[in-house]
Amino acid sequence: MLPEPFSNCGLPEAPATTLPYPGNMSYWGGGVQVTPKVYVVYLGWGQPGAFPAGDQCKAETIKEGALKAKLKCDPDGAGARIVDFVSQMGGTQWAGVSTQFFQTSSGQTQNITNPTNVLAGVWADDKGMADLSKTSAENAPGPGNTYTDLAAEAARAAAHFHVTDLANANFVIAQPQSFSDPNAFETGYCAFHDYTQPGLEGGIYNGIKPGIAYTNMPYVLAIDSETLAGEEQVNDCGENAVNSGPSGKLDGVSIVLGHEIEETITDPGAEDIVGSGTSATNLGGWYDTVDANENGDKCAWVGEPLIGGLPGQPNVLPVPGAMGDIQGNRGTTFAVQSLWSNEAAAGTGFCAGAGTDLPL
Repeated sequence: MLPEPFSNCGLPEAPATTLPYPGNMSYWGGGVQVTPKVYVVYLGWGQPGAFPAGDQCKAETIKEGALKAKLKCDPDGAGARIVDFVSQMGGTQWAGVSTQFFQTSSGQTQNITNPTNVLAGVWADDKGMADLSKTSAENAPGPGNTYTDLAAEAARAAAHFHVTDLANANFVIAQPQSFSDPNAFETGYCAFHDYTQPGLEGGIYNGIKPGIAYTNMPYVLAIDSETLAGEEQVNDCGENAVNSGPSGKLDGVSIVLGHEIEETITDPGAEDIVGSGTSATNLGGWYDTVDANENGDKCAWVGEPLIGGLPGQPNVLPVPGAMGDIQGNRGTTFAVQSLWSNEAAAGTGFCAGAGTDLPL
């Protein structure tokens, strides 16, 4: 579902709570993504004005096996990092945390799998309306409402990729800096995932193909909310969260995207409930009973200290369940947050998978 105040599925800017949200997740009867596939859409990265005029535009050719797309501009390398991470997350111990979760279908239990090849498609979409900065979540449902426009792009992507298995698909709508979701800057979230179900959330998805899970991925490098002495701004969506200097500049890309992808895998229905009372149907998969936190929410920003450190320097605290580095399936290092595991801590549950697990 949408970020607060609509729901709590959005990854907020670092709240500096340091610790996980306790309590195991429950199964609510909806689906999970048994064989997850991620489709990356670069929305308008090649259109004029997609990045600030002062940025040095560097073209990137994204190629992963038979999948290929060309970004006319990728000044920070964030675009390339997105596909690199998605292509390497499959088969890792980190992604394997989610395999304990399952769905029931026709009386059968089906666990989430951890395939090596999760990346299913890449598309640089430079046609049509891509400038989300001129939209708002406050606008009426339809064109000009940010979330309607994001979902419409996800529907176009499903058609572009000829996807027939929507139940296992996640469409990541990655935005360039100047065209990014303005609500992320204004209300304080880094990204979110949602599900196109008509009749809910004020009707923002009415008229859009139902059953599409998508991830809203703003340009997280540009989301700053603190200003230090000397007017230097601090990124609040994970830049240098784990690694220092240039090697940590894109930490937030994999931390934030990984959070949303894994939440989509375990809860593609995004906590949606259709109907009411005895006729209510839960579309959601796994989240906890107390505050509806999903596997990413429960472990978001664990290790983030109450007082920030120096710009460009990692300041994550060495606590169990903290953010850390993993090795992708081709050996590249990526910063990630841990993910909630009901099996950790002898079944009482804890954050796991980022190399900072409890010593049990």
